[in-house]
Amino acid sequence: MQKKLSRVYRVRFNVGSLPVFSGETGHQGIRVIEYRKDHWVDNFPLIWSHERQFDALEMNLFLEHRYKGLYRAPKRAARSNPLGGVSLKTMQSIANSLCIFLSWLAEENVDWRQVTAQASTQRAKYWLPVYRFRKFLIDLIQAKSLGRDSANLYMTHVRQFYEWARRRGTIEKLPFEYQQLHIKRSSDHSDINSIFSMAHRSSGITVHTSDLTIPRKYRQKSLPSDQLSPYTTEELSALYGTQYIKSPARRLWIDLALFTGMRAFEIAQFLDVHAVDPSISDVASYHANITGKGNKERQILIPRTLMQRLWHYKNCDERIRRVMKWEVKNGTNSDRPLFINRSGLGISEKSVSNTVIIARKELSLAGIALERSFHDLRSTYATNLAKYMLDKGLEPGFIEFKLMALLGHSNFSTTRKYLNFARAVTFDSEMKGWSDTIFDGIDVRLVGDYQHLLGRDDDQS
Repeated sequence: MQKKLSRVYRVRFNVGSLPVFSGETGHQGIRVIEYRKDHWVDNFPLIWSHERQFDALEMNLFLEHRYKGLYRAPKRAARSNPLGGVSLKTMQSIANSLCIFLSWLAEENVDWRQVTAQASTQRAKYWLPVYRFRKFLIDLIQAKSLGRDSANLYMTHVRQFYEWARRRGTIEKLPFEYQQLHIKRSSDHSDINSIFSMAHRSSGITVHTSDLTIPRKYRQKSLPSDQLSPYTTEELSALYGTQYIKSPARRLWIDLALFTGMRAFEIAQFLDVHAVDPSISDVASYHANITGKGNKERQILIPRTLMQRLWHYKNCDERIRRVMKWEVKNGTNSDRPLFINRSGLGISEKSVSNTVIIARKELSLAGIALERSFHDLRSTYATNLAKYMLDKGLEPGFIEFKLMALLGHSNFSTTRKYLNFARAVTFDSEMKGWSDTIFDGIDVRLVGDYQHLLGRDDDQS
């Protein structure tokens, strides 16, 4: 990829309402802006480019509008964003895409506002900056330096930036065209119960898209199920045995990924209201509603033993001191994350995902190789839960349905990889005992859901 001429900085940023000049100037002679109502946001992504300062300012205004919900407000606004716009995680993704685009613009010395081709031919439009950037991404895909999905995400954010610029009059027209595509759906559901496959028998759907989308012919081969990377018992033992994971908070981050299938950013956003006192009830498992990818809500299941550890951590002295700092900054009525750093701020996704990287380095110094990532803990949860439900005699269709719901997947194809992997492996006695420990308690809920659905199906037959 080209050298980086632009950067994304995470700053404490005021996205308050009704900005006006206060009449004062700062120490650098710049007029001071004040807001009728302040709204400070930590870790807000802003783009900086020494070569393209005005372009960076335009992109930062776009980011602000997305966060405030002034443009393309999501149907399901992020819980962490009271202004009704996208989440900070989505903001970081958009900023990263635009930063790559801005670096490319500076490297190629072209103006993104060029939206009219010099000739009216179809071929001439491909010399416009947005199509040249698309070709740049395709070249990276073919060089195996970038995945097609990531490239299309970059193009989606760039397209949205152009649409926003057209709406506010910065450009006179859009440089790309829209088209309708008919996407066929596979009818191969021989392995899924009819209860769960009815909604997937449609012949296909029609979608409205742009001609900036990178074709499927450039897609790299997906990871086959036999290359999924769940942890072995020995690897988990080594990970938990590191000094770095002795920290109560870090150990809980590992636990939440391993026992509930949560992603790193979901753990960072996990609210403390989900940690409840298990001594006041005798339930075997608990549930919590969290917001995952695409602001999509889902329910996770928390084993009783894990809830006991979460409750103990929530009330430990060190965390209470951090909560006091949090409340000074955010007040007592705001949604409070369970995990807060020493500065009184919510932890970042990177802090969570880096735990395994740092633990790997510690193990490497001891001569132990660990070729696993934090996300592989989620794979371990999924494959072990699939195997556990297979051993319980539950139907494959129900297992796919339940895994899809618990993991927050958007389609069955991703979930099916875990089920196929679980069918192919034979766990040793240690791993089976470990699985029994993890899922003891939530199996009552899973089997109950299964029997409820079967009973409802019998009533309708």
